[in-house]
Amino acid sequence: MTSKTENKELLKEFVSKKANNSLETYIRDENKAWTEDLEGETRVYLVKDEFENIALFFSVKCGLLVGENMEEKLSEEYQAFVDAIIEVKKENNNEGIQRMYDAGTSLYGGEVDRLFEIAAHRLETKMEATEIGQSENTINVPNCISAMELKHFCKNEKFITPKEVDIPLGFGIFWEVIVPILIDITKQVGCKYIYLFAADKTIDQDELRMKKLISHYKSNLKFSECDEGIKFIKPEYDNHCYGLIQSVSKLKSNREAIWHEFSDI
Repeated sequence: MTSKTENKELLKEFVSKKANNSLETYIRDENKAWTEDLEGETRVYLVKDEFENIALFFSVKCGLLVGENMEEKLSEEYQAFVDAIIEVKKENNNEGIQRMYDAGTSLYGGEVDRLFEIAAHRLETKMEATEIGQSENTINVPNCISAMELKHFCKNEKFITPKEVDIPLGFGIFWEVIVPILIDITKQVGCKYIYLFAADKTIDQDELRMKKLISHYKSNLKFSECDEGIKFIKPEYDNHCYGLIQSVSKLKSNREAIWHEFSDI
């Protein structure tokens, strides 16, 4: 976007479907999209026709997904017991640890050894951060999963689609403009998933429209729910938005298959 200074004036004419929503505010406010692109925080792309009319904008930024250790996923009851073990172990109270073990054996039988192993692992992780002096600015997670976020994806309502274009604009641009860019990026940087948060913080956002949007992303753009054990890191900006992911390894095959699937378009 910032590769051409004249784009700054073009952005003032951008109109989203709902006036004053977060997507329109983001792209038109030079302290947001323009600054983020200029500083490299977010890479913003403008898709324009031959007459320099903006049809759509999208943005891409590095992201991260978190993987859970499914072997350590616990019920509320087990979690409370593990937390109690950790507190006793912190105090180096051998008698207290033995009492906890005896109580756990009585309550949970053979499961007690697994719960004690989980508690020991979690305590070790916490202590490691303290020992190296980064406990205040470190969040330990079982697994970090490389990912890239398609942060914005918004059509300019002022753009008039040419009559010869007989496919939905967003559909075509996603598969023929955005996906090739994402594939090129992933040739240079390790990335397992592409993800997005569907919808924006429009005041009158309703459940039915949200369901239709999610269905569109799943059916037409091939995004899906997270696999079990994968979690999003969700900023406040994306409150009330629905997270979806797509495997990078499937981008190319999905792109080839989609045109066969929708060959009647």
